[in-house]
Amino acid sequence: MINTRTPLTGTFLQPGAFTSYDDEKWGNHMKYLLEAGIDTVIIQWVANTPGLEVTFAAYPTALAEKYPSQEYKSGSEYIVEGCLKAAQKHGIKVFLGLNESPEWWSQFVNNEQWNTSQAELGNEIADELYELYKSKYPDSFYGWYYVWEMYNGMSGKEKACSDMMNINLRHLTVLDPTMPLMLSPFVRLDGGTAKEAGEEWARFFATTDFRPGDIYCSQDAVGAGWMEIEHVEDYFREIKKAIDKKPGLLFWANNENFTDTAVVKNSPKDGPRFIPAPVERFIKQMELTDPYVSGHVTFAYSHYYAPDRNPPEHHNEFVSRLKG
Repeated sequence: MINTRTPLTGTFLQPGAFTSYDDEKWGNHMKYLLEAGIDTVIIQWVANTPGLEVTFAAYPTALAEKYPSQEYKSGSEYIVEGCLKAAQKHGIKVFLGLNESPEWWSQFVNNEQWNTSQAELGNEIADELYELYKSKYPDSFYGWYYVWEMYNGMSGKEKACSDMMNINLRHLTVLDPTMPLMLSPFVRLDGGTAKEAGEEWARFFATTDFRPGDIYCSQDAVGAGWMEIEHVEDYFREIKKAIDKKPGLLFWANNENFTDTAVVKNSPKDGPRFIPAPVERFIKQMELTDPYVSGHVTFAYSHYYAPDRNPPEHHNEFVSRLKG
C-alpha cells in the first residue's frame, strides 16, 4: 500500500511520442491512466520555436507561416485535439504547455531579448489554442504549463526568470483568469544546499505575478540524476517554507518514474538511455515528498508505465499497490 496523504493524479507527456495516436488510441490511453488513478495530463509543449522559427507544432497553427522554418513538417497537428477530445470524454483535465527551444539552456540567464521574444511568441500560441479549443473542450482544457525549466542555483538570475514568466502570466490572466498555470523546476544537489534553494525560490516568488491556484510542481530529479533520493526530503522541506510565503500558490511534487542510465554507475553502455524506474523506488519518492505537497504528478506515467507504450508489469504493479 502506498503511504501518502495524496495520491498520484497526473502525468506529463511529450507530444512527439504520440504522433501516431488516433481517437481509439487516445481513448485507450486515457482508460489506462484512470486505472492508475490519474485524472490530469500535462502536454509538456505544443511547439518547438528555436530561433523564433516554428519547427514543430502539435496543433494546426498559422504561426508556422508567420515564423517559417524549412525544418517544419506537417503530420502532428492532431495531437492536442486528440488528447483534449479523449480527455473530455473520460473526465480528464489537460494542461497545455506552449513553446519550447533548446536555446533556453544557453540563453535565458543572459539574453533578455531572447527571453522576451520567446515569451511573447508563447502568448501568440496561447491565443490560438484558446480560440481553437476552449469552447470546444471546456472541461478538459483546464490550464497551462510553463515549459521553461528553472532550477536552484540559477546564478542570481531569479529576477530575469520571473520577468520572463510574468510576460506569460499577465497575458494568460487577461485571456482567462480561471485557468491555472503549472511550472515544474527541478532540484539539484550541485545548485546549493537545501536551505539555499529555499531562499532562492523565495526571492523568485517575491517578484512573480502568480495567481491563487497556480501550481509550483517541483521535479524531485531522482530519475534524471540531479538529486540523490536521500536528500529529496530536505529540499522539499525548504521549498515548502518559500511556498508558504506566497499566498495561494500550490505546492505539488513531480516524482520521476524513470532512470537515466547515463548517470547510473556500472550501467551497461548498450540499450536505451531512459528506462522505467522500479515501482518501489518511485513510491519511495512519493512518500518522501508527500508531507510537503498537496498533489503528485509524474514524469511520466504516459511514457514509462502506461501499458500501451510499455510491457504491462509496471502499470499492473502500481495499480495493485494502489488497491492495497
